[in-house]
Order: sequence, then C-alpha cells, then structure tokens
Amino acid sequence: MITLKEHITNYAKNNCYFHINDLRKYFTDRRIDYKNDTLKKYLYLLKRENVIYGAGRGWYSTIKEEFVLDTKPVEKIITLIKKEFPLLDFSCWGTEQIKGFFHHLPSQFVTFVYTDKDFLQALKDFLADNGYNTYLNPRKSEAEKYVELKNRTVILRPFISSRESKNQCFAKIEKILVDLFIETKRVNLMDREECQKIISNVILNYRINIAEMFDYAERRKIKEKMRAMCTNTKSTYVTFL
Repeated sequence: MITLKEHITNYAKNNCYFHINDLRKYFTDRRIDYKNDTLKKYLYLLKRENVIYGAGRGWYSTIKEEFVLDTKPVEKIITLIKKEFPLLDFSCWGTEQIKGFFHHLPSQFVTFVYTDKDFLQALKDFLADNGYNTYLNPRKSEAEKYVELKNRTVILRPFISSRESKNQCFAKIEKILVDLFIETKRVNLMDREECQKIISNVILNYRINIAEMFDYAERRKIKEKMRAMCTNTKSTYVTFL
C-alpha cells in the first residue's frame, strides 16, 4: 500500500512548483484519503529531508538551487540615484542582470527604475544630465515612435504596489520576471518567444519565491499567464495581453 508520504513524493516529482491546495485537489480527485494535519506533517518532513523546498506562502518546489541575482549591472546607477536623492524610494533592475538566460544576446541592455510618479521628471532630468538615454513612462504607441534602445538607456515607471518594500532599491527576481513580461510588449525589448523562454528557464531551473511573484503578477493583471509558465516541467508558450 502506498503511504501518504509516497503519494506526495510522487506528485512532487512531476511538478517544479506546487501549492498545498493543488496537492489537496490531487488527492480529492483520486479519492486518496488524508487528514490535513497529516498532510502538513509530511510536507514538513519532506522539506527537512530536502525532497521538497519552500517557495513562498503555501508553495513548494522540487528545485534545489535557489536563484541568485547578479546586482552588479545596476549598482552604479543605484549609487548615483541614492547619492542625489537619499530619501527617494525606488526600485531598479536591468536586462543585463539576466543576460545568461538570453538565447539571442541583445546588443544593448536596458535599465528600469520605478519610483513615485511625482519624482519621475526630476529623476529623468538628473539621469539625462549624467549621460543616460532616459525616457519617462512611455506608452506602447510612444515607444514605437521614439524610444531608442541604445547604450545607457533608462526607462522610468511609476511604482506598482507590491509586497516588496519601496526602499528595496535592487528589484528581486520575482518582480523582474513580471516586469519583463510586461515591458517586452510595451517597449519591444525582444520578441515574445525570447521573453517567454527567459522566464521559463529561470523559474524551471532555479527556485524563486513563487508566491511573491504571483502576488505581484496579480496586481499587474497577468497572474494566470505567469502561472502557465511555472506549473509545467517544460517551457510553456503563452499568449501576451
């Protein structure tokens, strides 16, 4: 007879990420008898045994290696902004930080800075004075006409609410992947398949806080599209908004 622990292990083998509610549904659909306390106990034990790993509130993963983000590409601009605006809350990331996941490496990388909309103009002027090719919150139609993705390009956007602290100057990978999905369409960063491959390769090869990513994706109204790319063992192509 297969034990509940073995059922969980077998289920986990086929899922890079899963939520405890997914597991409950799996058991219910297959009429596998279980008690909630026992389920939680075995999940805890499997984590201790490094069979599965935590991936955020209620989420688990079979991916051992946690994603480590390269912050060096944006350290210079973050230091520059903090020196000029020491009290400004902002979040920054750049495409160079994930260059190892590109199939076709771009000739130039782009940096994004998110902050309070009332400070965007002052920040744009400051960065332009310091030699950055800076654009203030361009819409898709505007980007198609005049945004030039060349050396030292910075795109400024207003903050989107998230659980991530506003003073988290270095954006986390969970935020970056969601923003990348959206910005690819907005400013034509790359073709759609390239973007989807990058996101899939990150989340299917390295463990991230999937709960945090979904929270932010929900605020940006693309949660289901992001979920489609990380609940399969192989890369999944999805349709953009």
